[in-house]
Amino acid sequence: MASLLPNGKQVFVDSNGVPLAGGTVDFYIPNTTTRKDTYQDSRLTIVNTNPLTLDSAGRAVIFGSGAYRQIVKDSLGNTIWDQETNGSGSGSGTVTDSVAAALYGGP
Repeated sequence: MASLLPNGKQVFVDSNGVPLAGGTVDFYIPNTTTRKDTYQDSRLTIVNTNPLTLDSAGRAVIFGSGAYRQIVKDSLGNTIWDQETNGSGSGSGTVTDSVAAALYGGP
């Protein structure tokens, strides 16, 4: 039985659906300001920078394990959201709940 593949890159957008070009994403242990690593690969061997800077289309490759506090900011440093996400939602180990929130009007 086949399953849908997760996106290779995640896209972060503002409340108007505009990609957050040059924005940043900080990752923390939930309910803290203690940074938590995310990764560029599914084997969790290549660590992302933290904060992670989004490309010109508001994209980034983000793999993680477990729950994260995620703070997304635009290129000017304005907070777009600060919420908890969980990498176990898709079964792939990717942090994807935040993408759904960004694309479909979540907090």
